[in-house]
Amino acid sequence: MILTTSQFFKHIKLHPSWEAFFSEPNVQEELVKIESLIGQNYTPQTERVLRFATVDLQTVTCVILGKDPYPQPGVATGRSFEVSGVTSWFDKGVNSSLKNVIKLIHKVYTGREVGAGIGDVRQAIQEGSFAIPTPDKAFSYWEEQGVLFLNTAFTCEVGGFAQAGSHLKIWKPFFLLLLKYMAVNNPNIRYFLWGDARKYAKNLQKWDVDEQNLYMSKHPCTNGDNGGYRNGSNFLECPCFEETKETVRWILN
Repeated sequence: MILTTSQFFKHIKLHPSWEAFFSEPNVQEELVKIESLIGQNYTPQTERVLRFATVDLQTVTCVILGKDPYPQPGVATGRSFEVSGVTSWFDKGVNSSLKNVIKLIHKVYTGREVGAGIGDVRQAIQEGSFAIPTPDKAFSYWEEQGVLFLNTAFTCEVGGFAQAGSHLKIWKPFFLLLLKYMAVNNPNIRYFLWGDARKYAKNLQKWDVDEQNLYMSKHPCTNGDNGGYRNGSNFLECPCFEETKETVRWILN
């Protein structure tokens, strides 16, 4: 029986593909434990904590794995890397990670050997030659095509940068159960493991995920200027978008 008393299930429509997962006694026990530990001062909003569970697992083609929600009030959305309230790629709220993500996508669709600077990418957006959805629409656009934006911790204590990572240990047992469930029930998912997320490659391979479905590089908050992708150091050389563009339209045309 699914744990219906959990506050995290408030106002969300759980997709049937996750019912078996949330019916597992150890998963239910972890949620009870988590709720007792995190209290009420957390982000994102309660109804967005388990946002991933509204998506059909069987349609997921890519998982972009982040660390934990942004700690600042009202910024986290329940999706990794998405920033609430940012409506333009020219906004100040576009952080280093998002800048480098669109730089890499631009590089892929323009066939450049070396990625352009953010100024050139923004100029291409303004001119209409690089038709990427605005940041307030892009994540829904990609999610509708099977991209799941997942964090390893689903809440964070509200505050400033000092609170970042505050709930990582609390959520880790739950996350590992979730990751295994995904790997076993949809073995064709491709995982974007950037930065700290690279450590989960061993878990995924243990659960028979093909190494070719794992894309590992530096975190997009850095340019990764030194070294190439083959030694796992340069985000702007990661082939994650190039090798998935046949299944996901990362731009509008």
